[in-house]
Amino acid sequence: MNRRKWALPINIIIFNLSRLIPFRNKRLWIYGAREGDKYDDNSKYMFEYMNEKYSDEIRSVWFTDNDDTFNLLCDKGYEVYFNSSWKGKLIQMRAGVALYCHGLMDFGSIPLVGGTELVALWHGLGFKRIYNGKYSGIKLGLKKFLDRFFSWTYRTLTPVTSEYAKEWSNRMFTLRYNEIKITGQPRNDAFKSLSRKNILNSINISTHKNVIIYMPTYRMASLGKNAIKNIVVDLYNNKSLDRILTRTNSVFLVKLHPLTPHIELPVRENFIIFDYAAVESNHELMGVCDMLVTDYSSCFVDYALLNRPIIFYTPDEKDFLTNSEKMERDFFTISALNKAVTPEELAGKIENPSLDVVKVTNDFFEDQSIKGTCYSENVYRVISNKIGLNKYTK
Repeated sequence: MNRRKWALPINIIIFNLSRLIPFRNKRLWIYGAREGDKYDDNSKYMFEYMNEKYSDEIRSVWFTDNDDTFNLLCDKGYEVYFNSSWKGKLIQMRAGVALYCHGLMDFGSIPLVGGTELVALWHGLGFKRIYNGKYSGIKLGLKKFLDRFFSWTYRTLTPVTSEYAKEWSNRMFTLRYNEIKITGQPRNDAFKSLSRKNILNSINISTHKNVIIYMPTYRMASLGKNAIKNIVVDLYNNKSLDRILTRTNSVFLVKLHPLTPHIELPVRENFIIFDYAAVESNHELMGVCDMLVTDYSSCFVDYALLNRPIIFYTPDEKDFLTNSEKMERDFFTISALNKAVTPEELAGKIENPSLDVVKVTNDFFEDQSIKGTCYSENVYRVISNKIGLNKYTK
């Protein structure tokens, strides 16, 4: 966030100047994620799909600020550059399409991507009121005015999953409706070809276990530095939960948010805690688990596609809603279908799985027009149509 603040004034100038670059190549696509740090999320899956299927017509290049990410992609044989390198800057200035999932900071503190087709794959569709959704009246009007000059979430194309997601995106980012397209999220293509055995073996969990993944969202500092730790410790120490996990042959796998500090507790056979970076793909790990427990995170939207039980565990709901982003009313409609607020209630819901949340979630977020399709292919076609790719020779 500090990088964003100091870089904002210069980007107002540089970003708009980069819009004037006349020689952008429609067949040069660049990708980034997690503010240049990780190889992850929708950008990763779109990047791999394009390299696998369209490498003969589209040059796909990844951008990063992280040495480990750079080396990883080099080892995989992909083209990758540092955001700060001169070669990287030249490629950004030539690119015709730029795809990101966490904002323009995915391409460095001074992204030279004005004038590209800017595709916001984003990192979650849910119910939190973020960005423009947090403002109203004069403040909202001022925010919209400033966004005309520069915004870290500026985009010219926004892939979403449904009409509801389309409306949500418009409210949060103030977009043109004709620039929001229903395609699905590329990362969810991974659900169709996962190896449960390989993924669970990689983290030393038996494939014979019932794996319950708990993915709580981060807590702001105003909730206290130990907000998540206190919730996890209560679960760890609860006898009812321990008993149900044993009875159902289950492992309770706590997967922490990337902004949540490490939680140190003795490892137990049926209760494991992983930091965000403990596995190569958190999304694929979620995809092989038998049940999801979450709170205010949007991860349940993706997980619902698997047609498996979802539980909302919200012991701090009042404090969270008072001190964090507001939630859309529809969130409470969905979460009420299968919600627990004490460890004992959670244990009971684990013992009696429910699919009540799944159908309603998919009604909100999975449009009938994209069911059974390849989401990455949908995104590729939408981009190609918008930029008139068929008009250009290789």
